[in-house]
Amino acid sequence: MDATGTILPLAYAIVDSENDASWKWFFDQFKLAYSERPNTCVVVDRNESILKATSIVYPGMPHYSCMWHIWTNIRAKFKKGHLKLSELYFATIRSYTLDEFNERMSKIEEIDPRVKAYLYDIDYHRWYRVHATVRASIDYIHTVLDGVRRYIVYLENKRCSCGQFQLDELPCPHALASLRHRDESFEQYCSPYYTRASLLHTYEIPVNPLPDESKWNVPQHIIEEVVNPPKGGKRHPGRLKKKDTKHMMK
Repeated sequence: MDATGTILPLAYAIVDSENDASWKWFFDQFKLAYSERPNTCVVVDRNESILKATSIVYPGMPHYSCMWHIWTNIRAKFKKGHLKLSELYFATIRSYTLDEFNERMSKIEEIDPRVKAYLYDIDYHRWYRVHATVRASIDYIHTVLDGVRRYIVYLENKRCSCGQFQLDELPCPHALASLRHRDESFEQYCSPYYTRASLLHTYEIPVNPLPDESKWNVPQHIIEEVVNPPKGGKRHPGRLKKKDTKHMMK
């Protein structure tokens, strides 16, 4: 995703089918194009071929589950309370603290305990934003009272006990209150990822549309390659149906 939250496709491929070999080939080519980069992860709909391929091509890279695919599976598997579950499920995913997470998971369990068990089986760390503990060695600490709750803001480390500052990499309301108290601008506490310069840098290389076929520069060995059509039709999934021999005899 780019700095505006829009999905930015980096690569696509046309293959015979989604299988172990095609996914490994895809990630091999992807690695050649983009190399290995820090803070990279795989977010997937629990596709086994993708998990196998990335484990080989990118050993040690963390895998996470797509929250939208999880919700689609919940709707298909469990038939009650979808309206309440939807609101709670997405609120749970976006929880900034463990207390918020546990409270919302308890409410999900009240609606349908099977859903909580299903989410537990996936592993919480694969779909919930895990956040680290706040460090104590910082230069400036400011305490903010929000209603009856107290939040501790660590401006030097860009962290807050609410969890939002360090996860979104943008000042949370408590950090903004601290900055106002110090009469300090908030821009330097935002991730460079959100800047206009970063957004422009993302799209600085143009992706031109495919020209007319007459202008294609096709290598000679590709031109000479003969690709035959597949033999026979592709069998549909499921059992083969037996012919009605009685009807044929009449």
